[in-house]
Amino acid sequence: MDDDEVLVGIDFTADRLRIVLANLEGEPIHRGEWPLPELNDAAAWSWEVGGRIATSFAEEGNGRSALAIAVAAPGFVDPVAGCIVRGSGQPAWDGLAVVDALRRHIDAPIAAESRVKAALLGETWQGAAAGLDDVLYVTLRGVPEAAALSGSRVVRGAHSRAGALPAFPEVPPVAALPSETVEQAAGLLADAAALVDPEALVLYALPQHLDALVPLTQRVLDEVAPGVRVLRAGLGHQAAVIGALRIAGTIAFEGHRKP
Repeated sequence: MDDDEVLVGIDFTADRLRIVLANLEGEPIHRGEWPLPELNDAAAWSWEVGGRIATSFAEEGNGRSALAIAVAAPGFVDPVAGCIVRGSGQPAWDGLAVVDALRRHIDAPIAAESRVKAALLGETWQGAAAGLDDVLYVTLRGVPEAAALSGSRVVRGAHSRAGALPAFPEVPPVAALPSETVEQAAGLLADAAALVDPEALVLYALPQHLDALVPLTQRVLDEVAPGVRVLRAGLGHQAAVIGALRIAGTIAFEGHRKP
């Protein structure tokens, strides 16, 4: 591995793009963030994101190259095919072949993962659950979603759709949640945690929502699944891009081991 080679983590939503260049230990050396315009097909997406990757390298200014790239994408992702199975970003992105689109512009190992699973990996690498092998991560910002790590392996499901929370109550971006919403949410979170039996349940939500949810969910879990800790997410909106760096580091290492 060359000292001039870096890991590239990419995280995008319906309207935002984040790119981080990092050394092999995952320490960021350059960050960039931009609004995303409407992108109606894979070609438009690849030119926009590929161009921003080039911009990041140019702004960093040390003539580096990508050792490996990982992309955290909104919605459910098939990591083997490298495509979005069902998106939660722009409508045209359902079926977007993220990996193939970037490979048209960049010669490096590339992987794709869902944002929530990438955020889980970020939190278990550098965040609230660092070093833990069995973790349930739940985001209540936007569409509620979950991701689970069991025995250090991400739980994916038969159709790459593990983590959907269709019965979860709407969590509006308001200062305080109604008490009935807090109680319902805490009960569902405790049920989910009891099902997968993690060491920790990591919650990402607005701070004022966490003030109500964390203690109540902990009390419920102490009754139904003692031993599970309820933790506030430590990385915030950066969790997905940090998790992408973790994935990039893994595929870079695996590629380096191959003859």
